[in-house]
Amino acid sequence: MQRSGEVSLVAQTLGEEATPLGGAAALQPDDWMFYTYRQTPALLHWDQSMAEIIASATGHEPETIAEQLEMGDSPMNFSPDYTPIGVNVTNAVGSAMADAFNDRETVTMVFTGDGSTSEGSFHDGMNFAGVFDVPAVIVCQNNQWAISEPSQRQTASETIAQKANAYGVPSERVDGNDIFAVYEKAREAVERARTGGGATFIECVTYRMGAHNTSDNPDRYRDDSEQRDYWKDRDPVDRFETYLRSEGILDDETDKAIHDEIDERVADAVEQVRSMSNSEPDRMFDHILHGESWHQRHQREELQRELNGENPFIDFTGEGFDE
Repeated sequence: MQRSGEVSLVAQTLGEEATPLGGAAALQPDDWMFYTYRQTPALLHWDQSMAEIIASATGHEPETIAEQLEMGDSPMNFSPDYTPIGVNVTNAVGSAMADAFNDRETVTMVFTGDGSTSEGSFHDGMNFAGVFDVPAVIVCQNNQWAISEPSQRQTASETIAQKANAYGVPSERVDGNDIFAVYEKAREAVERARTGGGATFIECVTYRMGAHNTSDNPDRYRDDSEQRDYWKDRDPVDRFETYLRSEGILDDETDKAIHDEIDERVADAVEQVRSMSNSEPDRMFDHILHGESWHQRHQREELQRELNGENPFIDFTGEGFDE
């Protein structure tokens, strides 16, 4: 869909699936999850509609989705999909603080990346989490690449996990490709948060097997054939499949049935999205602010002039601009 222009770009989770899935599985209904573009497995685990996920990537407005699709009713509270993933931590910690102030028993899990741990928003959030014993679990999906920057170029810390020490937040460092290891530490952290023990920081060490997203060409900045071979041998899906087969849970017939079912579900979800009607362009301005600002009115006027075939900048005289 991205190659054909139906989707602007896609960020994959290839080779990293165990971290978002193992973390999400430790939560309970009514908890909160602040995710990024790299945690699609977590959404699917909690019954987020596959069509809704795809539709958001095609630019359809949420109101249009609700009107035209029968959405799955997920028991999980999801934040919007954050692209500036450092601020994801501060937003999640604030949400968890609100729950604590209101005596709710919910836990907030937030996912962030290795690169964001060098940003101020991450440290602000971690500091608040430590000071106020926030019921949150902060998960760093350390895939060792912050777009084109390797970890050693953006931090001198021996580990990402140790950064939590400065804020009095307990930390764990686990194999991010081992779904059982991720789940076990996430489960302990969620239980600790739910019983008043405060926040936990978990570093899940994995590797970004592909590009940052479909607009990226990693060959321009890394030659990682040896690392890719190393991590390919530790692929989380292959490891989990090996375990299931060794326990007699999975065989060739069951494996084929699963793949056939998934192929059908994906095809159905894509067809649902392709059958949706486009929303009006000015819907992009809805539900941004409580009320309307002068610059929002200005932008609406510019868009309307462009839709009318005019040049929104040259043809705009400023008439009524001060009203």
